[in-house]
Amino acid sequence: MGPQWKRSTNMIRLSVVEAHAQEPLGVKPKRRIGRYAIFGEIASGGMATVYFGRLVGAVGFSRSVAIKQLHPQYARSPEFVAQFLDEARLTARIRHPNVVSVLDVVARDGELFVIMEFVQGEPLSRLTRFAREPVPLPVASAILVQVLLGLHAAHDATTDRGEPLEIVHRDVSPQNMLVGVDGASHILDFGVAKAASRVHTTENGQIKGKLAYMAPEQLRNMPLDRRVDVFAAGIVLWELITGRRLFAKGDPGATVTAVLAGHVQPPSQLRPEISPELDALLLKALAPAPDDRFATARDMAVALEACVPPAGSLKVGAWVEQVAGDSLQERALRLREAEESTGVNAVLDQAALQRSLAASPISFAPPALEAPRVTSNSNAETVTQRSSSWVRRQRTRALLLPALVGIGAALLTAAVFGLRPSHESKPLANTAASTSLPSAAPAASPAPELTLPPVTLASDLPQEVTSSQATVQEHAPKKAVKRRVLANCVPPYVLDAQGRKKFKPECF
Repeated sequence: MGPQWKRSTNMIRLSVVEAHAQEPLGVKPKRRIGRYAIFGEIASGGMATVYFGRLVGAVGFSRSVAIKQLHPQYARSPEFVAQFLDEARLTARIRHPNVVSVLDVVARDGELFVIMEFVQGEPLSRLTRFAREPVPLPVASAILVQVLLGLHAAHDATTDRGEPLEIVHRDVSPQNMLVGVDGASHILDFGVAKAASRVHTTENGQIKGKLAYMAPEQLRNMPLDRRVDVFAAGIVLWELITGRRLFAKGDPGATVTAVLAGHVQPPSQLRPEISPELDALLLKALAPAPDDRFATARDMAVALEACVPPAGSLKVGAWVEQVAGDSLQERALRLREAEESTGVNAVLDQAALQRSLAASPISFAPPALEAPRVTSNSNAETVTQRSSSWVRRQRTRALLLPALVGIGAALLTAAVFGLRPSHESKPLANTAASTSLPSAAPAASPAPELTLPPVTLASDLPQEVTSSQATVQEHAPKKAVKRRVLANCVPPYVLDAQGRKKFKPECF
């Protein structure tokens, strides 16, 4: 089976390679990067452009992914690439349902691609832009609680030896939060901002654009810890429930001044239904001094959940579809077209596969044969042949056993007839002739009252073991055994001159 299986597997792989070379159905990918097919653009920012992609594997396997291509000024910087790859290795240890997983990083020909888990949803920045009215408080609470839990998982990530990695996102903003149609929220882009901060590109538009979500110590270039992300999450929550920007101004200088000043207007002044408890929560998260904030993102999530009970996933998903329904439908259509172009029907050439299987069929070992069975009764035998050697042994036993039974039955019959008086004038036929027939007793039986038990053949199967010999011995007289061993007792009588039987005394 081994060589044939290998040949068949190789033929399948060749068929898949030939199918890949054919023209795909539906939408054509813009380009291919190794095993990834890149399709249309999803979003673009100051640091990267995100595309919809497909991971195409062997034998028609494919998976939807999001492919982020960093802008050339980052990909061409050896320092940034080195720092980014280091951060990517660390952040790959984050495993949480509210964190978008990084599946792969591809650096090729001066380009840098980040392969991420695909989430069917929209960035929070686009949702707030599409929304025509303030976000419902339970929905805003649900989104931020999940994001905070994802941040906490990243902050608590450790090495294989249990040492803390001390991961800090540094770029918590609506652009890096995804809300899916299933109602789940996700945080993404761990490590990108940290790598970017190590590159001296002060004119980068991405960094300037994110000044509105930076903590004061981050602007002052001070040591950072997880409380930087807590501060940024507070800004996002404040803007989400008020529908306004907190620190963003017309120019970067004014934005930096507003952040350093630390003046935060209570959101209840802009939205009366907001409770004083929520005001206090936001003021604590946005405290200028790190020691006055929540110690961890989880602490802030617990407080927010107690202050504003979050909506369920169904309500959050319904809100996402209500706000961005047209965009989601268009993306779903593009998703189906891309999946068809890289699906099993397009990738796997069925005709080529059939040809390859016909040329080198796959053989499998036959199942083990069952134990042969023997079924017998007084009239017939049915033998199921599974093994020739077993059948030969069984035939030998089947011939010997009836012969022995026939001999015993003949002797028993002769003894019975000898014990009964008879008025026949002719002598009884020699029973030795009858014993030459191993399969039957004498045809004529003048003693109908004697009934022999049915004979059952012995078998090798434990569940079908019977003993015909035991049955015969149970019904035969014990003296018959003695008479059988005496040669002059066959027959056990003599005829006198008048033809009458005189029994031999030594035979009894």
